[in-house]
Amino acid sequence: MSAAMQQATVPAGRARPGKTWSAQLSRRTAVLMVAPLVLAVLLLVVYPIFKLLYDSLTQGDGPGNYVEAVSSKAIRRAFVLTLLNSAAVTVLSLGLGAVLAWTLRLARRRLVTALVWAVVLLPFWMGVVVKNYAFALLLARDGLVNTALRALGIVDEPVQLLYTPWAVIAGMTYTMIPYAVLALYPSMSAVDLELLNASQGLGASRSRAFRSVLLPLVLPGVIAATAIVFAISIGFYVTPVLLGGAQTPFIATVVGDDIFTFFNYPRAAAASVLLLAIALAAIGTAAKAVGFKSLRGGLG
Repeated sequence: MSAAMQQATVPAGRARPGKTWSAQLSRRTAVLMVAPLVLAVLLLVVYPIFKLLYDSLTQGDGPGNYVEAVSSKAIRRAFVLTLLNSAAVTVLSLGLGAVLAWTLRLARRRLVTALVWAVVLLPFWMGVVVKNYAFALLLARDGLVNTALRALGIVDEPVQLLYTPWAVIAGMTYTMIPYAVLALYPSMSAVDLELLNASQGLGASRSRAFRSVLLPLVLPGVIAATAIVFAISIGFYVTPVLLGGAQTPFIATVVGDDIFTFFNYPRAAAASVLLLAIALAAIGTAAKAVGFKSLRGGLG
């Protein structure tokens, strides 16, 4: 044995002193690592929610703020439009997201997978204003969509697409598709294709195999995606303002007007609490429908 090897060899039983690596964190280290996140959640999520609830019950008319919010024609109309548009966005996002998630499940070539993921994640890489400005350019009277419609002879004059509910739905759907895909993909990627092949081998049609085998397997992911997309959609502010204008007032825009234009903070707080209650109800309903563990499993 050479001298270099002898020097490099550590005799058994003479381990070098010092701390050893462990697969488990000490309680102190775990607390120190989690503390910043817990503090951020308390300051940025929990405190604002309780502050909203407190202000809605103590400022102005107190509990009467909720009566004023519910009896306001503008707020009722905004709530109806918000819920209807958010429901449409949820359905479209789930449909398109399911196609993309299933494509990712079946894709075998890395190039195809990379391209689909690029399409899915592109909205995450774009700022909110940039996305909505791009849609405004596409849907303008002299935009690409109207130009294509006239070139194909479908219309003779430009169609009013911008500042309509359809423009808002299109812009919101584009933003929400990635959330739907990310919620659906874990469930779809866990599907064993041999189960589908076996069901068809036993005489089941493709539609029956879809209903009896595939749908129950991906149902937790579908419900999770529905809750996430709907809960986020009802809180949109920028897209309804830039693409819908005054024609499509969402509850978030009405709350903003109450705060910055009419200085009616108590009513704005009450409307915000009602909006938060709807979002929590959507998530709670989803968790109750499939169970919290199944819902969490649907999210991967």
